[in-house]
Amino acid sequence: MSDIQSNATTTLYINGKPAQDELNRLRNTLQDYRKQLVEVAADSKRGIGSAEWKRLTNEIKSTEKELKSVQSGVASVSQVLLRLDKATPKELKNTLKQLKKELENIERGSKAWNAHVEKIKAVKAELAKLNDETKEHESLWSRFAKKMFEWGAGIQVTMAAITGVTMTARKAVDAYASMEQEMANVRKFTGMTAEQVEGLNEEFMKMDTRTSREGLNQLAQEAGRLGKSSKEDILGFVRAADQINVALDDLGEGATLTLSKLTNIFGDEERYGTEQALLKVGSVINELSQNCSASAPYIAEFASRLGGTGAQAKMSVQQIMAYGAVLDSAQQNVESASTALSQVIVKLYRDPAKYANAAGLDVQKFTELLKKDANEAVLTLLETLNKAGGMDVLAPMFADMGEKGARSVQTLSVLAKKIDEVRSQQEVANKAFEDGTSVTKEFDVQNNTVQAGLEKAKKNFNEIAVKLGQRLLPLMKYTITTSTVLMKVISGLVSFVVEYRAVIIPLTVAIVAYNAAIAAAALKAKVLVYWQKLLREEQVAATAAQALANVAIHLFALRLNKESRILSPIQIGIIASVLHPNVPNQPILSANQLQN
Repeated sequence: MSDIQSNATTTLYINGKPAQDELNRLRNTLQDYRKQLVEVAADSKRGIGSAEWKRLTNEIKSTEKELKSVQSGVASVSQVLLRLDKATPKELKNTLKQLKKELENIERGSKAWNAHVEKIKAVKAELAKLNDETKEHESLWSRFAKKMFEWGAGIQVTMAAITGVTMTARKAVDAYASMEQEMANVRKFTGMTAEQVEGLNEEFMKMDTRTSREGLNQLAQEAGRLGKSSKEDILGFVRAADQINVALDDLGEGATLTLSKLTNIFGDEERYGTEQALLKVGSVINELSQNCSASAPYIAEFASRLGGTGAQAKMSVQQIMAYGAVLDSAQQNVESASTALSQVIVKLYRDPAKYANAAGLDVQKFTELLKKDANEAVLTLLETLNKAGGMDVLAPMFADMGEKGARSVQTLSVLAKKIDEVRSQQEVANKAFEDGTSVTKEFDVQNNTVQAGLEKAKKNFNEIAVKLGQRLLPLMKYTITTSTVLMKVISGLVSFVVEYRAVIIPLTVAIVAYNAAIAAAALKAKVLVYWQKLLREEQVAATAAQALANVAIHLFALRLNKESRILSPIQIGIIASVLHPNVPNQPILSANQLQN
């Protein structure tokens, strides 16, 4: 310790070099900058305020700041190392921090390194000594509080982990409960047994789709509402409906239910089966919405509104949808347009001769064409009216219908002007319906996007949570039951306290007062013992003083009789102890002091 203290100012290192060398370097650098600044100021070309002047000024400020910092650090560390046993805890900690920082720039194994390490060890030893001294005076509660503070982070982590596990378990159980509820709804609407629904869900888990299993069960519920009860029909509906929902996500909720009803109305489901009929209708909507500016929701709603009339007229669903695509592209209101075209078809069947004569067509041929192919009859009528003048010819036909007739004329006029587009869209629709693959191709695209990948990952995680929740359900039931019992106990205790508060409150006050009196009595006893101890110590001190005084008198008497001799300190102590046994066997004063 003494060696380190005596050499502290000469063996400090900064950046691997002795501190004095670093200080000299900084002073020399500062002096060079100042000389350069004087030269720049005297130069007429450069002068004060030039770029070089500003640079040198900044360098001088920076060097002065660094020099001041180094001087302060060296002085502080040196002072502490010279008086380690008197340094405050804060000074020791700051010195240790500074020494460790300087150690980072010193070469390992060098003389400077070894000297610096010794300083660090000395400061650490002094800190440890200081901690030991303060620890002896800590109370039990202080130690407990300190330990709790030290363990606080670990306790918090442990509690957070327990809370996290609990929350995860609850979420897993909730996920299982939600899935089980959807499966129960499937049983409700389809009439399937629990085992059959389990088997159906096994097939759902094999499907490569971004749709969650809850969503697939909801589609199975729609199949049940449509009257489907067999596993094949339900599974076929779910597969097709899922492809339509993913490929045509703008159709909205319940669209597949509407499209399935259309396949039933037009007889497509009976001809092609549930799955293929839905895929064909979905392919028609997908192709028409991609082939023109018409939207998929408009086409689906238009076909839904016109489905009954179109099916009665033996028109196909793809033909009806083609009309809807053209009218949407012409910005016609879906409700007005579908109603107008429906009324026109009905009127044609009621009085084909009237409209054939108005359009200049052969009545017999037009009537036969209407019975054979209603769609072609409508197209022929529209094409003839377009050639004959459009609105001028159509207006008298619907004059008796008032406002509704006006809307019919407007709709027919749009279709008459776009007759070629109507035929073109019907060809596209027929081709899409025949292939029935357009919606599947679009599904493959939308089911493999980055977003779809994220949804599939989330879906897989949810499946794990569902399985975990199924296993944890009994435990969570027990936990909930236990919590319920605990709440009942707490409720009972609260009721008891409220009911007997008139007795409990005074009793509590009395107990507190009794404990306070006991504590006061204990404190009084401790104070009495303390004062008794002080009195005993004072009595011993007085007796010892008297004994020493007797020794002094004895020595003085010996000297007067010229028989004195120099006594050792031990001898004087022995004499004092002989005179009084409570005097410690060690000298209070030296022999010379006593003799003088």
